[in-house]
Amino acid sequence: MRKLVLFDIDGVIYDGHTIFDQIQDQEKRGVIASGTWGKIEIELNNYKSGKKNYAETANAMLTISADSIKGKDYNFILNDTYEYMLQRKNNFFPYFSQLIPELSKTYDIFFVTTNFQMIPEAIGKIFNVPNNISSIAEVVNGKFTGKVSLSLAGNKGIVSGLIDKYGKEGSIAVGDSENDADMLNKVELPLVMEPNSKLELIAKEKGWQIVNRENIAGIITSYVDKK
Repeated sequence: MRKLVLFDIDGVIYDGHTIFDQIQDQEKRGVIASGTWGKIEIELNNYKSGKKNYAETANAMLTISADSIKGKDYNFILNDTYEYMLQRKNNFFPYFSQLIPELSKTYDIFFVTTNFQMIPEAIGKIFNVPNNISSIAEVVNGKFTGKVSLSLAGNKGIVSGLIDKYGKEGSIAVGDSENDADMLNKVELPLVMEPNSKLELIAKEKGWQIVNRENIAGIITSYVDKK
């Protein structure tokens, strides 16, 4: 039976924040509404100052992002996202592409991200990783409605369904922020990748292994080889 491995995207396989980078680029090119990045920055500053927690901030950002693509064709935004991510391929940590061939022999790889579905779908095309669980920007008749139909902010425990399907034995998850804690708590091997301070505290309390971009491939390979 195949096993399960879950990867967050931002800070885990991608050096940076995909949504921040993409929104600024799309706004400059006129793909999304002017002023979108300014609204995102306000929410980001609220989080940094402690006025809002992660889930509140992420939900606010998703609402802003969804509104910025209201009425846009889904395939257009998906293709635009794919081309952008392809241009940013050097931002992806080399360890990830190196691991894929070996992992794919016995594991199903899933992206689990608070970003909207276009980002993991586009990245999945680049790395041949078709599976993901993500926040969902509502689409009706091929166009975005401007609404958020599912948010993974504070909701990554949703992976429970996958754990039930694949089983906990041999399961792996990699995350970098407190929003990943519920996901990490459900697998056999939780790996904390260059975490923010809040996840670092949780990891130390739970005894989860903290890894970095240099050693994570070896740690995962060694674990998989024993299974």
